[in-house]
Amino acid sequence: MPELDDAMPQRGQHDLVNRSIRAVIWSYIGGISRIVAQLLIQVWLARVLGPAVFGQFAAVLVVIGFGWLVADCGFGAALIQKKDISEADISFALGWILVLSLASASVVMLLAPFLAGAIGDPSLAAPFIACGPIIAIQAVSNLSVSLMRRNLDAKRDQIIHVLAYVIGFGGVAVGLAMMEMGVWSLVIGFLVQTLIILLASYWIIRHTLRPTLRGDAQLGIFGLGVLGTNLANQAIVSVDRFLIGRIWGIPALGNYSAASNLSQVPIGLLVNSFQTVVFSSASQVQDDPVRLRQGYSAILTLASLVTFPLAAGLALKADFIVHLLYGDKWTEAGPLFAAFCVALPFSAMLAISGPMLWAVGAVYKEFRVQILVVATLAAGLLMLSDQPISVAVWFITLVYFLRFVLIYLGLASRINLRHYDAIRALAGGLALAAVVMVVDWVTGLAIPAHQQGQIAWVSAQIFLMGLACIAMVRMMPTRLFGITLSRQLLDRTSDSRFASVLCSLLGLKPH
Repeated sequence: MPELDDAMPQRGQHDLVNRSIRAVIWSYIGGISRIVAQLLIQVWLARVLGPAVFGQFAAVLVVIGFGWLVADCGFGAALIQKKDISEADISFALGWILVLSLASASVVMLLAPFLAGAIGDPSLAAPFIACGPIIAIQAVSNLSVSLMRRNLDAKRDQIIHVLAYVIGFGGVAVGLAMMEMGVWSLVIGFLVQTLIILLASYWIIRHTLRPTLRGDAQLGIFGLGVLGTNLANQAIVSVDRFLIGRIWGIPALGNYSAASNLSQVPIGLLVNSFQTVVFSSASQVQDDPVRLRQGYSAILTLASLVTFPLAAGLALKADFIVHLLYGDKWTEAGPLFAAFCVALPFSAMLAISGPMLWAVGAVYKEFRVQILVVATLAAGLLMLSDQPISVAVWFITLVYFLRFVLIYLGLASRINLRHYDAIRALAGGLALAAVVMVVDWVTGLAIPAHQQGQIAWVSAQIFLMGLACIAMVRMMPTRLFGITLSRQLLDRTSDSRFASVLCSLLGLKPH
């Protein structure tokens, strides 16, 4: 099994760094491709299908999300985290994934009418039944995908997922939407995407197909910890959707889901690129707290520099962006999008901090935090049930902040990270966000009231925001990037043309 053999040898620190950097680069290439595809396809589907259908599909994704997590039972993450794996480990994982897939799919199909009634839309019973086979296929496909990610094979991983999305949603779902098939166009598109990922990932990683229910108990124990944390994560993502659909209605859920999805498009590039690579790389140096602290500080700094100014700009122009992309049907999604944009940095940094906890074997710490957050989120939304959804959504922003703080505290204690270093890592991004807000306020004073919101003026404001951020980075690169990240980028200039060009553009110079 040459593909697995490549993943298991200890290649040394320099080789690990090189493979991690290549993985990040390919993750960015794939992320950019996926962002473009998602924007074009989702905007078209949103304009054609409207909020109600999007609300129904959001409910379908809740069911699929819980079902496939139970079916996978954390075995994919366990295979990535374990230092050395064997064919027996893969057989053990496959055996339990098959058993749990069958059980999970069966339960979902049996409970489909009850679930549809609980969310307030009985017509969803049939789509919920269709979730059964999708759950099983997705869980099995995650085994091959996890083995690719263990090997930091981001190039083929990204190609597979981008092509699967384009074919499933850009081809099948768009075609069925034109035939007025409503939510079924999205459900069938998701099924096609999942099938493509299953077949393509197994074609690359030809792992054993001999399942067994006996194997390394530690693999299962770690997987259960991941399962608990993932279920809590999914509950945080899903409990709001369930309650919003139940309390405020399916069209409100459609607006909420569209706003949430749109806010994740720009940050998805950073999060998805780093999340997989962070977990895989950190797992291989999990016994070296110094390198873990340096790596986490550098990634936190980069995430801050990107997300805080981006979030500020998007939140300030939320209504304009939603109307421009989705049209008049989606005006109620504008305020929701603004709230999600404010939560965007905390969501990104949480997505980085969580895998770091997993890598050092502290997955149960995150699980305890997530249980607390789920309870807080549900209680808060129930208390706000008499308020408009545009008000209640800000409580969700507060919950994102709470989650990040609690997960960060657990990680900091585990790797002995000083809070001062974390604050320094966030300072640069907060400074750039302040620049964005000042530019928006100053330029807003110069724009005539009757021309506010016109494309030309908003485009000029966005351009000036970006220009001001670039100028500030060029003026004080080391202060904004921090010593750790600056040194790591400069160290790469001798053997990486990309790093050399990047440092030159940022104004980073060796001292």
